[in-house]
Amino acid sequence: MQKLNTNPLFRLLVPKSLRTFFWKKYLESNIINTYHDSDDDEIKDIINNIKKNGLQIISSTLKNEYKAENINVFFDKIKGLKYVNFKGNKKIYFKKRWSKKRIQRALNQLLIEQDINSPHRYLTNKFNVDKDTIVADIGCAEANFSLEIIDKVKHIYLFETNNVWDETLKATFEKYKHKVTIVNKMFSNIDSEKSVDGGKFLKDKGINFLKIDVDGYEDEVMASIDEILKNSSKMKILLCTYHSDNDFKKYSRILKGYKYKVSNSKGYMIFYWDKRLSYPFLRRGVLRAEK
Repeated sequence: MQKLNTNPLFRLLVPKSLRTFFWKKYLESNIINTYHDSDDDEIKDIINNIKKNGLQIISSTLKNEYKAENINVFFDKIKGLKYVNFKGNKKIYFKKRWSKKRIQRALNQLLIEQDINSPHRYLTNKFNVDKDTIVADIGCAEANFSLEIIDKVKHIYLFETNNVWDETLKATFEKYKHKVTIVNKMFSNIDSEKSVDGGKFLKDKGINFLKIDVDGYEDEVMASIDEILKNSSKMKILLCTYHSDNDFKKYSRILKGYKYKVSNSKGYMIFYWDKRLSYPFLRRGVLRAEK
């Protein structure tokens, strides 16, 4: 199935929804067969949930129940954008072309990701931010993470290469513009019209908290900030490691070499959007590092 899933002719002739259905069924069967007798409580939790609910990227037992249809979507006539009331009194805006249902699904997934039992959970009671925290949110997208912590931190630098988020980010953080800097370019190691030398840009900004979620471009980002990582005396890092099988081990080794204490979020993610996903199938969602 893995070879078929990457075959250009198969991908051309078979609709994406059908390819995804067969791929998930293939993974579901293989994961259950591989781990059916595991003694690991985190893995047993995943297997039980797959049997009950089918395969999902986040197959852990979540603390809360999430239903996309219960999310209320509003329209801001002045800005011409749809938004959702986020965490009570904050408005988070979404792309203009997105329908109500797509916004509901997107925000619901973001809420699931940050459930206290989710393998994609960023913060914990011990691994958190405070009034002296200066954040670089690299790969922020709609920036739900930064919006949630904005009242608690000193400043946030938002990096997002996708231009369509520029308008929505400005709307979301309009009342916080005194403590938010939006950089609508790719975080890279060169300065150009479409990219920014991230390491150079952040060098003198007093950054002490890095959140990195860049959909497979982790190597480029980590190389760009290598000097910051090595030379910082106080730093916290949140790095998504589920996009590639070896990411958690690789970056753990690098950061431990720089004297960071490394830990991981609960459970595992099953990133089935990786069409080459193979054994061990389960990946750590978020690496947390601190020194």
